[in-house]
Amino acid sequence: MSVKNLLEIQNLKTYFDVRGRVLKAVDDVSLTIRSGETLGLVGESGCGKSVTGASIMRLIPIPPGRIAGGNIFFESMDILKLSEPEMRKVRGNKISMIFQEPMTSLNPVFTVGDQVAEVIRLHEKLSQRETRERVIEAFRLVRIPAPESRIKEYPHQMSGGMRQRVMIAMALACHPKLMIADEPSTALDVTIQAQILDLMNKLKEETGASILFITHDLGVIAEMAQRVAVMYAGKIMEGADVGTLFSEPKHPYTMGLMSSIPILGIGKKQRRLSTIPGVVPSLFKLPKGCLFHDRCSMTLKVCDQSEPPMIDLGNSHFVRCHKYV
Repeated sequence: MSVKNLLEIQNLKTYFDVRGRVLKAVDDVSLTIRSGETLGLVGESGCGKSVTGASIMRLIPIPPGRIAGGNIFFESMDILKLSEPEMRKVRGNKISMIFQEPMTSLNPVFTVGDQVAEVIRLHEKLSQRETRERVIEAFRLVRIPAPESRIKEYPHQMSGGMRQRVMIAMALACHPKLMIADEPSTALDVTIQAQILDLMNKLKEETGASILFITHDLGVIAEMAQRVAVMYAGKIMEGADVGTLFSEPKHPYTMGLMSSIPILGIGKKQRRLSTIPGVVPSLFKLPKGCLFHDRCSMTLKVCDQSEPPMIDLGNSHFVRCHKYV
């Protein structure tokens, strides 16, 4: 593992055994996250993004799930080899996760202050007074007004945006080095979404934490990430820095995602919104060869016969496509 990389995933395979069949939710995925950077993981629903995040946190339900292969190195430590008690010291402390829907992630019968305090009590030996001060400090950090009174509120007493801020405060409570944000703004309206994204960017600068930002929205990726990996049917199809990916996408799937973004603004030439034909294949019945070939407009004879390798195009730009072999 490179000393510059905070997290390094090597050939990760996360499978689920369902009704006697094997569902390959994450299949041979490799990713790296450097210290202090945001890596965007983007793709359609069901492509394996959230399962990748849950695998890093070791939150895959066993059974039916299992990590069938690969390594996940965090600060040179293979977290897949840790015992469950050792993993509990990492989870929420050094690596934390912000979930997609705070109303289902927060416990409705406890105050939000108690739920953030529980994370602190689990990992740090602080007095009750010190813990309360840390919770208030975390609420201030995420710009929750009047934190001294808001810590006594229950989740249902808060708006969606405020609940998401509580989730971010919980993730930041123990000053983690890596945050996994699983579509943290999807359930929010556009104005609140912009505030949450702006808040996360500011917090990243203030705390120096790295972020794995999982989303299906390329607009969010452009605003949040320095590098991006495009995922499809359990595999990484392309990876590059954000500027390169938006200006020179190489994989037909990435090009399809880019062309499906609507062009807004006065004076812009109007065009019919492009779509990618077909649907994401069922993980129970994946096509032979390239997983994207039955939806691709640039197919070659070899595409439905063999799976393309990951090709290094230089300047940390990688693509899984027979066109570049």
